[in-house]
Amino acid sequence: TSGLPPRWGIQTEPGPTARRVLWFGPHRIAIDEIEKVSSGEDREYPVSGLLLGAMAFLIIASIFAFCVYENEWRSRYLLATVFLGFLGVAGIMELRNIGPQSFFQIKIATKSKGTLVFASADRAEFEAFLAGLASAGAAA
Repeated sequence: TSGLPPRWGIQTEPGPTARRVLWFGPHRIAIDEIEKVSSGEDREYPVSGLLLGAMAFLIIASIFAFCVYENEWRSRYLLATVFLGFLGVAGIMELRNIGPQSFFQIKIATKSKGTLVFASADRAEFEAFLAGLASAGAAA
């Protein structure tokens, strides 16, 4: 429904064997090669970049304030201290608004290719992938 091409699918290969093949990304796996399928949801709070930026602004503001008061820089540099300090405090206040980001992953253990991982932030795509595997007879 998003207008994008599908990111996975199950096809039947032409020929006398007519094997069913799961494909996603660059991977192509015969359904009978799948040993185990496990799935789960991961949640994370992406705060490290915002926190790093806020701390950098506050540290630079502190350096400017120190240089103005202790090294007798011109007082106009206090404007930089106020501006950078404001950006740092605004970044820290913004941390309160960050909620968890969820993504879903499916680990597929195969006989010949090891463990492959399919990940998606879309719950509907995740559930459709699991339903497709179940209907194809992949090991649960």
